[in-house]
Amino acid sequence: MQENYSRSYPELWRRHWWWRVRHGLVLQVVDRCLRSAQIPTTPQLLDIGCVGGLAFDALSHFGDVYGIEPDPLLVDSCPRWRDRIEMTKFGREYNSPRKYDLVLLLDVLEHIEDDHGAIADIWNLLNPGGQLVLTVPALMSLWSVHDEVNLHYRRYSGQRLRKVLTEQGFEIVVMNYCFTWPLGLMYLRKLLLGRKPRPNQDYSVRIPPWPINALFFGLSRFEQWLMHRGVRLPIGSSLLAVARRPNLAQTKLT
Repeated sequence: MQENYSRSYPELWRRHWWWRVRHGLVLQVVDRCLRSAQIPTTPQLLDIGCVGGLAFDALSHFGDVYGIEPDPLLVDSCPRWRDRIEMTKFGREYNSPRKYDLVLLLDVLEHIEDDHGAIADIWNLLNPGGQLVLTVPALMSLWSVHDEVNLHYRRYSGQRLRKVLTEQGFEIVVMNYCFTWPLGLMYLRKLLLGRKPRPNQDYSVRIPPWPINALFFGLSRFEQWLMHRGVRLPIGSSLLAVARRPNLAQTKLT
């Protein structure tokens, strides 16, 4: 992540319509996941790429929450939770004695070159029956300066994300496109700014003026309302997935 983006990220997370909507959506998904799992002890949660624990106040209502954050500019953005966060890069070298009931990977996988390896590593962090909640940017046709500046390796189709997860043994519980309504704006951004940065091009994500921020937030929440009522969006600028590590003991019993 670029340094100027890292410095502005906590404020974007707190105020930008897109981050606010994603946060609300993820909390609803986590709640459903843990209720359906019926874990007999306090659930153990891990947020990979946790931005210093900005979401921990909300996530802590579900169980004991821990995090991984490699960016030194982000790791101290929420000092209250600093002792729950490891400042390290997630990958093959990461090793933890703790096992988790739920792992969050929110717009992180696209930053990892070996996405198959990352999903395999998450498998090893989960208890049998544990669940992975992840979001990724969707549609390579949307690839633009935004992806280049933010050091993405790829954007995903539903087919590719499903393949990455199932090849590591995960069962797909949920896979939905979301943020459908902004597609026109994102294709326009690509048309205006191009696929790759130009010399001296100053690109950054900014919080829109409050009327636009509020309008976009409302449109996204309406879309989210439709999703919760069973409307499946055929396409979108993001993908949300829930994947479960099978509990082989329970499988054999049934």
